This record gives sequence, structure tokens and C-alpha cells, in this order.
Amino acid sequence: MIGGRLQPDDVQAIAHAVVELLRDEQPAPTPRLLDAAEVAARFSVDRGWVYDHADALGAVRLGTGPKARLRFDPEKVTAALSAFDAGKGAGAPAPAPRRRSRRRTPRASGTGLELLPVRGVTSTR
Repeated sequence: MIGGRLQPDDVQAIAHAVVELLRDEQPAPTPRLLDAAEVAARFSVDRGWVYDHADALGAVRLGTGPKARLRFDPEKVTAALSAFDAGKGAGAPAPAPRRRSRRRTPRASGTGLELLPVRGVTSTR
């Protein structure tokens, strides 16, 4: 420091020292918790199966009521599913495969009326 002013090298040294101090004080990031639908999608299981095995999967209950929301740590779910695969899952069955959703097919109205155009296409009945 010359004449009461910081030199660029001094500023750089202070900045590096601050970065090191902050780096040492940073808490480890907490894992993002997943809801039942996200667990089902990520691990290819049915959402109902996730609810049925919530305790074995390490569910965190948000609230105390019978319908308390559930959240799951992905690492705990991975460990629990590995235990199920290895036959150590406290007698729990392996995850059920995801069910395919059933889409209803639209029925013809049977009125013989022309339908409104959909995306520029008109009915030619």
C-alpha cells in the first residue's frame, strides 16, 4: 500500500483470501427431496407402490395428519431399492413395474352433425 491506496496486487490478494474463507464456511448442499410421483418416474415404479413402501424407502413426512405429504431422499431410495433387489428388503416385494395409463378413445357422437374444425381440419362425414 503506497500513499493510503491499495495497489491492484493487494486487492487481488484480499479477494483470494475472502474466497478461501467463504469456501471453508460453505455448508454441504442438502439433497433435493422428491415427491412420490418423482420417485415413481425416476425409478420406474408405480406411484402406488411408492406410497405402499414409503417407510422402507425412507419417507420424510411433512405434517402429522393421516394425509401428510411425503418426500424422499433419492440416495435413500436408491439404497432401499438395492436392498430389495438383494433380497434384504424386510420381505418387501421388488418394485412393481409402472402401469401404462389407459387413454379413453373418443366416441362418435352419432348425430351426423359436422364437427368444428380442429387445427384447420374439417370433418368430411
